[in-house]
Formats: sequence, C-alpha cells, structure tokens
Amino acid sequence: MRCICRNSGISLSEGIAMLNLIINADDLGLTPGCSKGIMQALTAGIVTDTTLMVNTDFTEDALAQLKQQGITRVGLHLNLTMGRPLLAADQVPSLVDAQGRFRRRVAEAVPLMNMADAKRELSAQVDKFLATGLGLTHLDSHHHAHTYPGILEIAIELAQQLQVPLRQGNDAVRQKITQAGLATTDAIALNFYEQGTTLDNLQHIIHSHPTGTLEIMCHPAKPDQLLYEISSYNHWREQELTVLTSREIRAFLTNSGVRLVGFDALQA
Repeated sequence: MRCICRNSGISLSEGIAMLNLIINADDLGLTPGCSKGIMQALTAGIVTDTTLMVNTDFTEDALAQLKQQGITRVGLHLNLTMGRPLLAADQVPSLVDAQGRFRRRVAEAVPLMNMADAKRELSAQVDKFLATGLGLTHLDSHHHAHTYPGILEIAIELAQQLQVPLRQGNDAVRQKITQAGLATTDAIALNFYEQGTTLDNLQHIIHSHPTGTLEIMCHPAKPDQLLYEISSYNHWREQELTVLTSREIRAFLTNSGVRLVGFDALQA
C-alpha cells in the first residue's frame, strides 16, 4: 500500500506482528505556513497522510503544492469552526455568528447548530473536495467536531456514501464508527501536542502501541503571522515539524520495526 511519505528510509518488514502507524497532519490549507510545514513533513519527514480544509483562502495554494509534489490522495478536514462556510450564511444560519463566520469554540457552537444546516455545509465541503480531482483517503474534522452527537451521525453517513475511513476520537466514537461498518484505527493519540511535542514523547506514544493500527494526530507548520492571529496553537507547530523531520525519529522507527502507512491501508 502506497504511503504519502516518500524517500523515508524506513524499512518495512512483512509477515510479523508490528505496529501500523498513521501520522496524519491536520489543517492543510489553513494558512500558507501550515501548508508549507505539512508538505515538508510529508516529503522529508515521517508524516504519512494529511487532511485538506476546503473553505479557506489558501485551499487553492495547498492544492497547487500537492500537485507539485505529485500527491494525489489526501483526507478531508471537515470544518464547522474556522472561517466562513462554503454555503451562503442564510443557507446555514445556525452555523454562523452575526458576521457570517463559524463560531470558534466547538463546545459552544455545536449546541446551537441545526443538524440539517450542518449536513448541508459538510456535504458542500465533500462536493468541493471531490471537484478537485484528488482521491479521498479519509474524513476527520477541525476541533474534533465530528465526535459530537449529531455531527458524528452526519460524518458517518458521509463516510458510508464515500466508502472511506473515519477518524475516531475515543472508544465510544470508535464503536459507533465500526458498528456502522466503517474502517477506523484501533487507537488514536492526541497528545503529540503543546508540551508533548518532543522526541521523547513521540517515541513513548509509539512504544505504548506495539501492534494494531495507531493514528498520531499532528499539526506541523512553519508559523506565519496569520497563524498567530487566527490560532492559539501556533509556535508549537514548528516544534512538531522539527521532531517529525528529525534523523532521530527516522532511526527510531527503523529500529522499532514500525510500518508507516496512510489511511488507505485501512481499506487494503
């Protein structure tokens, strides 16, 4: 199974029990610096998949970078909490504030959402992704919105229609996904984040999952001024990029016998 990362230097053993590791970079297209960092982590690091935001001012730039690198399959980062919806505000009034923008805090935004509005917008995002001509590896969401009741059911329905895996978020979400007949990982690590963006912590996360399929969520970037303006998670992203492209983590994976894969491997 092809993984997005190329020239990794990681040897992949076959026929023995080992960890299948997906390292997925969220937020492709959020800002130019986010896209640049993710592309570096994909092409010169250990990141194996990424998810594209299709409602930002920098979606087209991200698409151009993917094309330049010959990457033809990525995930879709469903988004209900950053920027403006694809649909006009009057078509999805419960999703937006008085300025026609998504509400940033997911826990506050979700209770105000009409699920019919959410389904219309998320379906529009799927349609825009498909119109790019990219292959779709999986679905996940910004700020884990798809793990909330109501939105989870919409995401499951979309994943069923598209016949792609859906990111889990916890055991309860994983059970609902698998009960719907969809592929997802055995485990997900969300703690390669903030103070946890160290080589030691990344190695610890991987060591803690010797077999099965694990997704490690990450957000590598080359932080730009816009990122500092729109996201509280900013300078840590550069630390992530440093770790994910380091010689040390590549050597660790080689010595650990870990198999790097993308979400496509769940469909193999």
